[in-house]
Amino acid sequence: MTDAQQDAALRVQSLIDITDALSAIMLKENDLLTSQRAREIAPLQAEKARLAAAYAQSIRDIAANRASVNAADSVLLSELRDITKTFEERAANQRALLNGAAKAAEGVVKSVAAEAANEKASASYGADNTGAPSTPISVNENA
Repeated sequence: MTDAQQDAALRVQSLIDITDALSAIMLKENDLLTSQRAREIAPLQAEKARLAAAYAQSIRDIAANRASVNAADSVLLSELRDITKTFEERAANQRALLNGAAKAAEGVVKSVAAEAANEKASASYGADNTGAPSTPISVNENA
């Protein structure tokens, strides 16, 4: 194996390892979101951010010098395509889960706001213009 082939294999293997680790974190996060345990995602964020930065840098490096990975073995490149596909599927699933959670939270907030508005309207029934409840007047007809 030439130096160029070894360097290309090392770059591709590094990207495979990073992508696989990032994909594994996303799988954990997706499982936590699906089981409504979103609070447990927080401890994963530091490692996810580190891996995402390494992934982005690796992609930029390869994009800047595509020839740096051209000499990699086709089996290794195929493995990279497969893990990238899995990663992209998990990322799409996570986007869908997060969008669903955001819509559900928005629905809850709207429901609470509507209920609060109904309560306020009910509480102000019979109130004067200041919003204070009015005092009933009684008339003594014998007086």
